Amino acid sequence: MKTKNHPLRRPEAAPSASPPQTLKLESLCVGRRRHPRLDICLTLGSVTEVSARAIVLGLFREVAPEGAASALDQRLGGAVSEFMARRMFGGNIGEIFVMPTGRHPVRADLVMFAGLGTFDQFDEEVLELVTENVIRTLIRTDVEDLATVLLGGRSGPRVASLLEHMLKGFLRGLLDADDDRRFRRVTLCELDPQRFEEIKRELFRLAGTPLFGDVEVTFDERILPRPPESLAPSILRGLSAPPGAASSYLIVRQEGQRAGRLKFRSSLLTAGAKATVITAERWTAQKELDALLARLDARDFTPADLPAFGQQLGTLLLADEVLAVLPSVRGQHLAVVHDAPASRFPWETLRSGDWQPALDGGLSRRYLAENMSVARWLEERRTHPVLEVLLVVNPTRDLIGAEAEGARIAALFGAHPSVRLTLREGAEARRSTLLEDFRSGRYDLLHYAGHAAFDPVQPTRSGIVCAGGDVLSGADLSGLGNLPNLVVFNACESGRVRGRARRATGPDGISQRVQRTVGLAEAFLRGGVANYVGTYWPVGDDPAKTFAASFYSAIANGQPVGNALIAARMAVYTMREKTIDWADYIHYGNPHFVLKLR
Repeated sequence: MKTKNHPLRRPEAAPSASPPQTLKLESLCVGRRRHPRLDICLTLGSVTEVSARAIVLGLFREVAPEGAASALDQRLGGAVSEFMARRMFGGNIGEIFVMPTGRHPVRADLVMFAGLGTFDQFDEEVLELVTENVIRTLIRTDVEDLATVLLGGRSGPRVASLLEHMLKGFLRGLLDADDDRRFRRVTLCELDPQRFEEIKRELFRLAGTPLFGDVEVTFDERILPRPPESLAPSILRGLSAPPGAASSYLIVRQEGQRAGRLKFRSSLLTAGAKATVITAERWTAQKELDALLARLDARDFTPADLPAFGQQLGTLLLADEVLAVLPSVRGQHLAVVHDAPASRFPWETLRSGDWQPALDGGLSRRYLAENMSVARWLEERRTHPVLEVLLVVNPTRDLIGAEAEGARIAALFGAHPSVRLTLREGAEARRSTLLEDFRSGRYDLLHYAGHAAFDPVQPTRSGIVCAGGDVLSGADLSGLGNLPNLVVFNACESGRVRGRARRATGPDGISQRVQRTVGLAEAFLRGGVANYVGTYWPVGDDPAKTFAASFYSAIANGQPVGNALIAARMAVYTMREKTIDWADYIHYGNPHFVLKLR
């Protein structure tokens, strides 16, 4: 073991000795001559400014790029956001996605994204596996150096732990796969000076541990110039949050059941430079949840009862630790990421004190399902000046309420100069006709008012009922290349009479209706639809009219889907005659998705 031109003479003694006040990593070399050699350069600056063959970044599943990934996304013209919105990269543990940088203003030849899995299951073992996969991939493709940041930096583990386990994975892959000793350099970037010094101190500590016992490692450090100002938000193609906006993520899973009690694991990923993860569990009696959902079905349930309902929903399903931190994300968009059992709850009603996320920064959903189809839409449709709408109304001819809704939507769009409407009503809404409409690539938006077909055994066979009783399912869409950017699904039910101010009751309980809504959403998302908006219960005429006018006006004027939903929910919430119908609308997809770029 040797040290060149450095005040630290015996690196192996570092763990028991205090490092000097001013540390320098220049030319610190640890190792033996016949061992593989690796250069590690700690850099104060943005990873976008490093000259390297590859830039490596980690991405959590169902979490939009932030921090270094967001900065790189800007340099790549929004490519990262688009790939994630299209579900081209899932972010599963150890998954690798590589893209060339081409002519974009990035110094690296290629960018590699490594899947970190869901943030609630991320730990040191996952990190080692991911970084080992990264090194193996680069070695097998003859890439000799990389630049990266601390992967999983938003996940909660300390800097020291992240660094140590990243290096363990890198070195394990290097020693096992690099027989020709071609890989030579890792550049580790950090923008925050305080964290930079913390990483430096940890590298000094690790220099004297067995971690580098089989590798000759040379350490160095650099300071990079400040990166140029961020590019204009418009370059991100209407798929990313605007500058200054933030999103937080709430994962809820059902993980156990015992003696009539259900165990839910909830995890909150906060946003910003000091983002972290809070994870804990709660056991809840099944009968308490059933009783809560039954309240929504009660004829005496009024809008004044909804705040207490939303508060109790959080109390029964979310851990105390998560509930305590949840108000800290007030004002941010909240994405609820759930598994199938947790999907049956009306998260749009969630309330914390006087804060209702769905009415504030907005609330959308992500579904934790495996093997989701790639989302397919035509980019040229988003730049076309006309919003093409396909309106499908009452194919089975037995829903008076659907016909009234179709007339209302047709009148709304007919008054808008930049909207062109195609109506398929009754017998015109044949399955073959609608399939041809879907594959045409002509339509930006599908609004359906009619019957739903839900298959609980095979959810992908769920879909819309066409003329003659045929079903157009999510599975039917899987082979089509071009789909509408947004599907709005208002599945009415025979015999339902719409009230003026609230939903009508019927034979199905709220849990069954939620299950059906989520099943339809899953079917169409698996079929390749990017964004899905549905309802739990039939909406009253006046709220439906108010919601549609606000929502579709915002969409036609280039507002993101999430902003349009907030505006429409608020429009219903502030109606003179109070109603719970503002909480009826559910959105799966990207809240920053803009159907029409201006």
